[in-house]
Amino acid sequence: MVREAKVHTTVLIVQGVLMIGLGLALFWVSSTMTNILFEAAGCIVAVLLTAACLLLVGVVDCIAGLTIRKGHRRELHFYLFFGATSMIAGLFFWFSPWGSVQILAVLAGLQGLFWGVWDLRFASHLKDHPRERRALRIMGGITLALGLLLVAAMELSSRGALLLLATYFTYIGIHILMIGLYIYHPWKNISHPGKSVIPKTVFNHLS
Repeated sequence: MVREAKVHTTVLIVQGVLMIGLGLALFWVSSTMTNILFEAAGCIVAVLLTAACLLLVGVVDCIAGLTIRKGHRRELHFYLFFGATSMIAGLFFWFSPWGSVQILAVLAGLQGLFWGVWDLRFASHLKDHPRERRALRIMGGITLALGLLLVAAMELSSRGALLLLATYFTYIGIHILMIGLYIYHPWKNISHPGKSVIPKTVFNHLS
């Protein structure tokens, strides 16, 4: 169990750092879109950066799945499924001529809606942990709001959609990183009695 916990937390921390890095990079790209030419180039760079990040996330998920011991088929299937999905999305945006910032924003928005609902659903299981429950409800509400804004990004300019994307990826990265760091210490000190049982609950709901 401890080994699987370390795999889960490592994946969360790595993916959180990747998302934060992508979000900050997209903020920089949006700041360079000062004319039509730079806007077109910025959109291409933004799509390629996001595609590369999706590919990296997929690789991390697949490696994590393969390091899970036998007897944990649920976690294995979870990681391989989301790893493959992430890599397929990355390849699509890398090679497809139809990839655009607006389409990317809408897909990110749909993911944000799913993530927000997951936050709220998971919060309902934390009745014995009111502080964590409140925090997840707040984060879930923010994620849902960003998701709704992104779904409507088809009506925005490329720069506006990119700014929303940068905000979303940075926020999701912080969200993931907070979860990873939060559950790291209890598992690190698992030999001590009386530690929080939230990490095990987190893993059950992640998979």
